[in-house]
Amino acid sequence: MANGILPAIERAVLRVLTLNIWNLEGPWRQRREEIVAWLDLLAPDVVCLQEVMEAADGRNQARWLAEAGRARYHVAYGPGSHHGDATLGNAILSRWPLDEPTVVPLATSAFADDVDRVVLHARTVGIDVFCTHLSWRFDDGAIRERQVVQVAGAVRRLADPSSPLPPILAGDLNAEPDSTEVRFLTGLTSLGATSVYFQDAWRVAGGAGPGHTWDNRNPFAAASLEPDRRIDYVLVGWRRADGAGRVESAAVACDRALTGTYATDHFGVVAEIARPG
Repeated sequence: MANGILPAIERAVLRVLTLNIWNLEGPWRQRREEIVAWLDLLAPDVVCLQEVMEAADGRNQARWLAEAGRARYHVAYGPGSHHGDATLGNAILSRWPLDEPTVVPLATSAFADDVDRVVLHARTVGIDVFCTHLSWRFDDGAIRERQVVQVAGAVRRLADPSSPLPPILAGDLNAEPDSTEVRFLTGLTSLGATSVYFQDAWRVAGGAGPGHTWDNRNPFAAASLEPDRRIDYVLVGWRRADGAGRVESAAVACDRALTGTYATDHFGVVAEIARPG
């Protein structure tokens, strides 16, 4: 058991983890061993990663992580920004093969210190998974509002209504639960003529406490002098009539050092979602 979550094999659930891996910042060699330790501990079925670097020679952080632990994962990668010969983007890992991924560009902040943003879609065993990372600045709310409308549109276009589970959207939204952009995604407000509804896994089935994923207990986060807040999410479309898609549990993950260092400057979120039947 990890953070009160039973091994997925013991329950009829899909376990999903989201984590911003902070590209190559900090002590990457030590951090990647910590991330693998958490993958081994949590044994997720699907993993959504943000700030994934891929070098010109094909070396990719997500592919390394997918092959380094006890489980082996298939990988879909969606590049966003170019950094010299390298790219920075999102990745989806799955225990099962992934269909050809789709990368949908999002609106980009006018600030020069931001990067190009995308939402990555891939389907695995018929389940639609979307991974995204929104603009980071505190005053980028208007850009994030445009981005979540684009994300909702991508889900509407690309998700298969006949899927055994509702679409899953996960990532670093850089927005707190009471922000307009997160309220939009969780059906609490509309933007323009558009509305949508996803279950916020933490709000539906999280544990005690605020669920902060940017937390100054983490020295990598504390160095940025930013306040604690919840900005990383696993979101699930409304459950099916048979109960598939019901969020059964959610927990903050990667919130302590298993191997001597924290995994990244973020904590992650792990959620269990009921499978059909």
